[in-house]
Amino acid sequence: MNTLNVIKLLVVDDKPENLHLISSFFEDSNYYVRTSSSYEETYELCNEIEFDLLLIDIRMPRDGFAFAEKIRVSDLNSNTPVIFMAEKTDQENISKAFKVGCRDVITKPFQLEELLSKVSTHSLLQIQHKQIHELMLAKDKIFSIIGHDLRSPFHSLIGFSRLLLENLEASEDKASQKYAELICNISTKNLELLDNLLVYARDLEKQAESTLEKIDVHRLISEVLQIVQPTAALKKIQLVQIFGEAKSTFGTKDLIATMIRNILGNAIKFSRQQGIVTVQTRVIGNMIEIDITDTGVGMDENQLNNLFDKEHPQSSLGTSGEMGSGYGLLLSKEIADKHNGEIKVESHVGNGTSFKIRLPIYDESK
Repeated sequence: MNTLNVIKLLVVDDKPENLHLISSFFEDSNYYVRTSSSYEETYELCNEIEFDLLLIDIRMPRDGFAFAEKIRVSDLNSNTPVIFMAEKTDQENISKAFKVGCRDVITKPFQLEELLSKVSTHSLLQIQHKQIHELMLAKDKIFSIIGHDLRSPFHSLIGFSRLLLENLEASEDKASQKYAELICNISTKNLELLDNLLVYARDLEKQAESTLEKIDVHRLISEVLQIVQPTAALKKIQLVQIFGEAKSTFGTKDLIATMIRNILGNAIKFSRQQGIVTVQTRVIGNMIEIDITDTGVGMDENQLNNLFDKEHPQSSLGTSGEMGSGYGLLLSKEIADKHNGEIKVESHVGNGTSFKIRLPIYDESK
């Protein structure tokens, strides 16, 4: 038997003849079968072995539902699928079995082909689920390592280039100032691109569902403004915040922060020297609106129509030659959609742009 691919099956029944019969069906196959006829033995086995499938008689002396519930408490088998065995006439328990979350029901007397088919299908599905989960964990670990290793040099470049710019402020060497500023801008934008691509590469759906929390919108905006302040200072751009009624939303904090940072970064990128970028919040119905407005170059109708075109990401040089990838806005739109929100854009060539992010207000009563 190939122990790497063996399927571990636990059969629980209070009748020895049933245990012997079912075990005999899997004698010459790639199964490792354990049997139990008591509550205590079942619990002990489930704390020792991680099974791929549990086959439980629905009418144990202590009913099969109690068995299954106790097994769920064990760390090794808390997610192991259960198939209940029941008499054809036991319709009430069969109905209850599906309500408590069993994977399937097999009726007695057994039809060999049905039993083998259901056990094989559900056990293999469980093995594949485990393999996918392990791959996802490995992928997340790899991305964390890659992300850390790739991001660190950019932080160093940004820090040293800003320090160099400060030291060159009183200098007459305009060329060196220009090159230092260019290094800083390129490093900042490449770091933003890397962050966006790493978010894209991860399972966005999984993140959005697994890390939901109540989010203080004004506090989050203030945190993001602190992050983008150094970039704005390089272009002597004034960041203005006008907060309306304080409200919270519900979602994944890191993703919403990424969305706000991307749009603020865009506003700074396309604003001229000594421009103004305003972040204003207001309540509209059951939504909180975050309005990010700049006094920059604006966009024409064609640019607006293609702003969120996934097939052809839009990328243009900023007013100081800043580079971009076009993926930041696509990611922002995706994040808004996943939080049941929306992004609206208003712009006129030469008169700036306004990005309006709307997110559902957190309902305290729920």
